[in-house]
Amino acid sequence: MNALKLIFLLVVSPLLLAALGGWEYQRAQETTTRMVDYAANVAIAKRQLQTLVAQDPAALITIHAEKISVQLALTRLAKIEADLPTIHLINRALQALAPWVTGLGLLAAFIGTSALLGTHWAGRRAQQSRERLLHAFTLGSRLLPYVLVSHGAAMAAAVALALSYEGLALWHIGRLGSGEIKLMAVLGVIAAFCVYSIWLLLKQLRRMLTLFKPEPVEMFGVVVTPKQAPVLWGRVTELAGNLGALPPDHIVVSLAEGFYVTSSEALVLPVQIPLRGRTLHLPLLHLGLLSQDEVGAVIGHELAHFAGQDTDYSLRFLPIYDGVNRSLEALLETMAASDFIQGRLMRPSFMFGMFFMQRFDHAVNRWSRERELLADAAGARLVGNAAAASALLRVSVLQPHVEDALIAHCEDARDVELIDAVLIALQTRDLQLPAQALEFQQPHPTDSHPSNGERLQALNVPLEAARHSATRAVDARAASQHIDACFSAPQAVREQLSHALIELAVSENAEQARLLEAMAAGAQGEHALHEGGQWRGVLMAAMGVPFVLLGIWAMSRPWFAPERLKGTPWSALGAGAAIGSIALIFIWLGVRRFKRAPQTALRLTPEHFVFANLDQPLPIEHIADVSLQFMQGIWITVELAPQAPLPQVRKTAFGVPCARVNKKKRQVLLQMAQLCINDKKIQPYEGLMLMTEYVNASLAREILQEQKS
Repeated sequence: MNALKLIFLLVVSPLLLAALGGWEYQRAQETTTRMVDYAANVAIAKRQLQTLVAQDPAALITIHAEKISVQLALTRLAKIEADLPTIHLINRALQALAPWVTGLGLLAAFIGTSALLGTHWAGRRAQQSRERLLHAFTLGSRLLPYVLVSHGAAMAAAVALALSYEGLALWHIGRLGSGEIKLMAVLGVIAAFCVYSIWLLLKQLRRMLTLFKPEPVEMFGVVVTPKQAPVLWGRVTELAGNLGALPPDHIVVSLAEGFYVTSSEALVLPVQIPLRGRTLHLPLLHLGLLSQDEVGAVIGHELAHFAGQDTDYSLRFLPIYDGVNRSLEALLETMAASDFIQGRLMRPSFMFGMFFMQRFDHAVNRWSRERELLADAAGARLVGNAAAASALLRVSVLQPHVEDALIAHCEDARDVELIDAVLIALQTRDLQLPAQALEFQQPHPTDSHPSNGERLQALNVPLEAARHSATRAVDARAASQHIDACFSAPQAVREQLSHALIELAVSENAEQARLLEAMAAGAQGEHALHEGGQWRGVLMAAMGVPFVLLGIWAMSRPWFAPERLKGTPWSALGAGAAIGSIALIFIWLGVRRFKRAPQTALRLTPEHFVFANLDQPLPIEHIADVSLQFMQGIWITVELAPQAPLPQVRKTAFGVPCARVNKKKRQVLLQMAQLCINDKKIQPYEGLMLMTEYVNASLAREILQEQKS
C-alpha cells in the first residue's frame, strides 16, 4: 500500500476541502459587505429618481450608454429591490454552509490522521506478544467500521455542501441565464449523489457490525464417539495426557482435508451435525498410511494447540479477523454498486481498511509461525524428532496421490467402498518428494503454517533421512488393518464415508456438467467487430483543409507581395510545403479511418477468431487468454497457448484493420479506435465479455467432449 497516497487521500484531501470552506466563507463575507453597500446605493438612487420624477416626469437619464425614462429606471430599481431579500437570504445560507465545509473537512482530516497513527501504533504493539496482538486488533476492528463510515460520510458531506455553496453562489440579481441554471442543476445533482452515498454508507454500517459474528467451520466427514472408535479415542486421550493438554470433545474423521483442531463452532456435513467445544479432525486414510509414531507426532502437534490455549486464541481472534475481511468486502460491494462520484468518495475508506489489515498481517504471520513450531516441538517430544520430520514430509508426499485416487474412484459411482480402492491404487505409485515440498504449507482451515523447510530445520533432522522414510512404499493390507483397528465397527465407518463422498462427487459433477453446457451454449452464431465512426474519418480529413489553404497562401506570398519579403521565395515555398505536409497527414489519417470504419477487423465464430490479415483463421483452442489495453485506442491482445503454432501474416489493401504477431511474447495484437457491431458502438468491456464467452464456450465444448469419450 502506498503510504503517501493514503496520507493524501485521508488527510491532505480533507484539509484541502477545509481550506476551500475557509475561502468560501471569506467570499461570503465579502459578498455581504458588497450587498450592504449595494442596498444603500439602491436606496440613494431611488430617492434621487423620485426627486427627478417629481421635477420632470418625462425626463431621460443615461445608464450604461442607454437613455431611458425616469419611470422605467424606477421600475427596474423596484425589481432590484424585490430581489434584494432573496439575495440576502442566499448569502446568509452561504455564510452558514462555508463553516460546515471547513468543519467537516477538518473532521475527516482528524479521523484520517488518528486512524493512521492508531493503526501504526497498534501494528507495532501487535509485534510484542500474541496477547497484545489480540487486544490491539480487537480494539481496532471494533473501531474500523465507524472509521470507514465516518470518514467517507464526512468527506461526502463536505463535498456536497461545497458544491451546494458554489451552486447557490451563481445566483445573482436579475434574470439567470440558461447556462447558469444548467450549471446549478448539475452541481445540485452531484451534491445529491454525495448525500446518497452517505445513506449507502450508513446502511452498510449495520451490516458491517453484524459481520463479526463467527461462522461455524464446515467439515465433511463423520463424528466418531469413544464407543465407535475406542482405540483411536484411547490413543488421543493418552497423547493429550502426556502433553498436559485438554482432550478433544469431538473427533471427526473424513476422506478429505488434513489434520487440524478447532475450538470454533463446527458443522459436520453432509448430515448437518453442529459441534461445540474442542474438535479434532483426522483424515482416515492417513491413519493407515502413516506409521503409529508418525500419527502420534501429527496428533500430538494438534493437541499441543489445546495445551498452549492456541485454539482459544483462534476462537477469539480469527472470527474478528474474518469479520474485518467481510466488512471490507461489504464496502467493496457498495463501491461497485455506486456511480463514479460515490465510488471515488468511498475509495479512501476502503484503502484504509486494506492498510489496517496489512499492518497486522506481519504480526499474525509471525505468531502463527511461532505457535506452529512450538507445536511441532511438542509432538516431537512424544515420539522423537525423526518421526515428526518423517510425518511432515510424508503428508506432503501422499497428499496429491490421495486426492488423485479419490477423484478417480469417485467418478465411478459403482465404487461403494473407497478406502481399499485408494490404498491399492497408492500401493502401485512411485512416491517421490515433490520439488516444491519444502515450500509446501499444510492445508488448514483457520491458521497459516510455516513452510515445511522451516519446520524441518527447526526439528534438526537431516533432509535425506526424513525423505527416505517419507517416500517408503504403501502396504495396502497393513494400512487397511491399521485403519480398522481404530474402530469397533470399521465397515460401517468406511461405507458411510464412501457413500457420502461419492454422492457429493456425483452432485458436483452434475452441477459442473450443467455449467459447462450453459457455457457451451452461451456463444452462438457469429459477430463481426469493426471500428465504425466514418464521420470521424471525414472530420479528420476536413481538419487538413485549413492547413492546405494556409500552405497555398504561404507559397503564394512571394508572387503576390514580393516587396514585403526579405528572403528568397524558396523559404516561403519550404514553409508552405511543411504546412502542406501536415495537411497530408490529416487527410491520410482521415481517409484511412474512413476506409477502416466499415471493414471487419475481427470476426468471432464458435470455432475461430478470424483476423483480416492472418492467412488462416485462428482456432479458439489455440487461445490461452484475451485481454484489452487502452493506449492510443483499444488494443485487443490474444495470448496463444504454448503448443499453438504462430499464425502467419499476409499483405492487405490500404485501410484494412491489420493485426500484429509478437513472436517473442506469442501474442496477436489488434489496435482499434473503438469497438462496433452492426454499426453500433459497444463498450470495451462488452467486447471483452463477448470474446471471453467464445473462448469459454470452446473450452466447455472441449471438456464435455473429453468427458463423453
